[in-house]
Amino acid sequence: MKLWRTANAGALLEIDGITVLLDGVCREQAPYFGTPDPIREQLYAAPADITAFTHGHLDHFDRGYARSLYTKTLRPILGPECLLKEGITQEAVTLGGVTVQPIATRHLGKAGLDTPHVSFLIRGSQRILFTGDASPAFLKDQDPVDVILAPYAYGVTPNVWKTVGEKTKHFVLLHMPSRTNDPYDLWTQVEATTQAPGPKLWTPEMGEKLTIDNSL
Repeated sequence: MKLWRTANAGALLEIDGITVLLDGVCREQAPYFGTPDPIREQLYAAPADITAFTHGHLDHFDRGYARSLYTKTLRPILGPECLLKEGITQEAVTLGGVTVQPIATRHLGKAGLDTPHVSFLIRGSQRILFTGDASPAFLKDQDPVDVILAPYAYGVTPNVWKTVGEKTKHFVLLHMPSRTNDPYDLWTQVEATTQAPGPKLWTPEMGEKLTIDNSL
C-alpha cells in the first residue's frame, strides 16, 4: 500500500492499482492542517478512483470540493447521507478487486454524539481500517487488519493503544497539529503512550508519501 498524506486527518491510498481518497481534502481548522492548494489542485485534476468522507466536520471534509468532484466525475462519494444532496452512497464500492466498505461508527466525545459518522474498511491484498474520528470502542468488535489509520485519540490512552496493537501490525497516526503549534500537548501524550509495545508507528507529515507492506 502506498499512502500520501493530503489532509489533516486524511490521505490518498493506492492499493492493487486502485486509488482511494479518505477524508483527503479539508479546510484548515487551527491548530489542524488544511489541504495545501497544490495538493488540492492535483487531486482535482486526477481524481481518485474511489472517494470517501467519514463525516462533515471541516477538518475532515470540504463540501465545495466534494460537490465539484461529483459534478466532474459523476462517481458516487461514500459517506453519511447528510454530506451532499446528491452523489452520496453508503453502499460498499468495489473496483478492480478493491472494496471500500462503510462501517457505522460513533464520533468521539459527547460533543460528537449527534454527528453522523462512518468509518471505512478497505479490502484488497491488504486490509486497511480508516477510522475517521470514530470512538476507539468499536475496535473491540473488528477483525484484525494490516493497517489502521486513526487520529491522536488512539495513541494517547494506554488501554486503547493495547487494543490497537491486538488489531494491526501498522498504525498511521493522523489528525496531529504541528509540533511547534500544539496547544493541547498531543505530541507529548502520543510519544509517552506509544513507547509501550504495539504496532509499527507511522507519523507522516503533510504531503509525505509512504509505502507500507505486510512485513515489520
